[in-house]
Amino acid sequence: MQQTSHPWGEPVWSFPVPVTRYPFPDGLRVDVAVVGAGFTGLATAHYVLQRSPTLRVAVFEALQVGAGASGRTGGLVLEDTAVGPLPGVEECIATLHELVSTQNIPCDLHVGGCWQIGRREGHPCSPIHWADHGTLQVLNFIPGGAFDPRKFLAGLAAIVQRAGGQIFEHTPVTGLDAASRGGVRLEVGGKDVYAERVVFATSAFCLPLLGLQDWAGGVHTIAVATEPLADAVFDAIGWATRTPFYTLDLPYLWGRVTADGRAVMGAGLIGRGDVENARVDSAEAMQLFDGLEQRIRGLYPALHHVRITHRWMGPLCFTSDSKPIIASIDDDGRVLVGTGYRGHGVALSVRVGKLLASVLAGQSGLPAWSYKPSSR
Repeated sequence: MQQTSHPWGEPVWSFPVPVTRYPFPDGLRVDVAVVGAGFTGLATAHYVLQRSPTLRVAVFEALQVGAGASGRTGGLVLEDTAVGPLPGVEECIATLHELVSTQNIPCDLHVGGCWQIGRREGHPCSPIHWADHGTLQVLNFIPGGAFDPRKFLAGLAAIVQRAGGQIFEHTPVTGLDAASRGGVRLEVGGKDVYAERVVFATSAFCLPLLGLQDWAGGVHTIAVATEPLADAVFDAIGWATRTPFYTLDLPYLWGRVTADGRAVMGAGLIGRGDVENARVDSAEAMQLFDGLEQRIRGLYPALHHVRITHRWMGPLCFTSDSKPIIASIDDDGRVLVGTGYRGHGVALSVRVGKLLASVLAGQSGLPAWSYKPSSR
């Protein structure tokens, strides 16, 4: 098992994300301030600059790029939202694929499909028959895939910076005044920032600051990674295609294979309501991890003695209606928010970033189905 000093554990993704350091003066003025340097925040910054290269765009991140949900995801690429297709955020996979291909982001993206698996009678040609509270078999083959989230973050951050966007790490946003005469005022790392428009893309964080704490909440999901496995092991267990999967029934399980042949699987939730203070070495977490490892080793005899090298957790944001929040939290539409993907946000987050950039440009409206302040 890897050694870790991070309370949430270290994910198997370790690709560095270089960020150019800029002076951060008090009273900084920008056209667009993005809060959160994950998939949604960086995608929003990219699409804003792609539309309007002369705008002053700054991204503020409390820790490091990808320190939250984006850098800790399992990297499963899925279509639509957690509740299915919704108007305004269609073609999530195509949007992600276009961004990766046109910008030449090396992130091991493969979108050859995804298995939905379950314990009821599966497809007659199901390649897997895994033991897990019944027999897991392939039920459906749907659009999907997987990628390396850290490599994607590194590529996206580089694109934003080349386009003139500034990324400020270790700059937590602790205050918001949407009615300020000088523009929206943010309290950032003890300094004031003024912006014409602001986008919050902070997943399970900043919810009280945005008045969303009664509509959305955070929780961690857990994941593990194995040592690199031989092709013979994948062949033996019926996973020669290395197709990503997730279960349609409970107990939940998802999985994918990394470029270097590690099986990454996850299941279980922990830290509901106290995401920031969750720990990978807590008694509750250790019990969940031990149970997950036992399930993985029990799927098939060829996995009985597989070595687990990484354990980690990552935050998710759930909403009261299970739909994403893509909304304005003020009457003038100066402060937008994109969050609440419910663990379904890899491709969706990029699509939301593109939509938010279009809203900022006045080319699109916010989805009618999403949260509104009056919904509280």
